[in-house]
Amino acid sequence: MQRLGRSFVFCAISSGLEQEWLVSFKDNSPNPAIVYAFLHRPRGIIVVQQGVTPEELLRSHLKFRQKMMRDLNLQLLTDISIEAYFDKSQRIRTAHRKALWRKSVIIGLVEMWLFNFKSETQKSQWLGDYARLAARKG
Repeated sequence: MQRLGRSFVFCAISSGLEQEWLVSFKDNSPNPAIVYAFLHRPRGIIVVQQGVTPEELLRSHLKFRQKMMRDLNLQLLTDISIEAYFDKSQRIRTAHRKALWRKSVIIGLVEMWLFNFKSETQKSQWLGDYARLAARKG
């Protein structure tokens, strides 16, 4: 992706898995504190790897996705049509909108402030429920 009039290029790779899991690897995040406080989902994995090539991002994504599929006994979604993609995107946006309506702005702002005290690794990835579920199976 490249925004018109902007000099940066943004690369994001996502995979849809069974049971509403989504794995996204990105090479940039405009404001990770906002994403962390307001837009994270329990089954939406986000990993940001700045300064990597698209090829390195793809390799990392595929390796992590394979491990996650093995850990949670998941499969890739089989319908990869453009209609399925738009439908899933719309459902995610609707879920985000509903979560934002329920979210306290004060709590979100506190979470954004607390984000500053996280380690660099914690700032660059949101593993949602995956870490807990994988640890339980392991």
